[in-house]
Amino acid sequence: MKTILKRNVSLILVGLMAVGMLAGCGMKPDDAKSYVQATLDAGYKANFDEYTKITDSTKEEAQKLFDNNIDTVTNSLGFSALGATEETMDKYRELLEEIFAKVKYTVGDAKETDGGFEVEVTAEPMEIFSGMQDELVAKMQEAVAGKEISEDDVNQLAIDMVHELLSEKLADVTYGEPQTITVHVTKNSDGVWNITESDLQAVDAALFKI
Repeated sequence: MKTILKRNVSLILVGLMAVGMLAGCGMKPDDAKSYVQATLDAGYKANFDEYTKITDSTKEEAQKLFDNNIDTVTNSLGFSALGATEETMDKYRELLEEIFAKVKYTVGDAKETDGGFEVEVTAEPMEIFSGMQDELVAKMQEAVAGKEISEDDVNQLAIDMVHELLSEKLADVTYGEPQTITVHVTKNSDGVWNITESDLQAVDAALFKI
């Protein structure tokens, strides 16, 4: 699960960032704050209203980026290689969207710098993945104890149990102590305003406690 989390939301946000801010748009601190807020809302909560206004993209384009990246994250779980059905993978897509929708963050005011803007994002780490591996191992050992079970059945059992555990945790999810990340909004080589990719990954890491 740790490897999965290192790749998930940052993939979604980086995909959305490919659209970027309008080139040549005069950026002010309030604009930078709105841009960060809109990007996070689009990437995690599939709320595209402000994002499409700021980037001059359509809701359909933003939704397609979000859906494609959800597919990428789902496929990165590796369950297809273990024999998971498309129906099962669809369940995981839906679950990931529900998990992302429950992340907690607050976007602070932007501060102008020589190279652009700094915006502080306060994240409350979701503890849904904490202890996941130990719980899964314990449940698996209990389920197969004293039984003869094929490798395929073990794989399917693990796939089902991971979904069950995550669903249970999500229903009563807890959060850790807030962490603050400084997000930088700068112009890229094409003169388009963007958020630094490493900052998106830092936000991702802060939102999920491993």
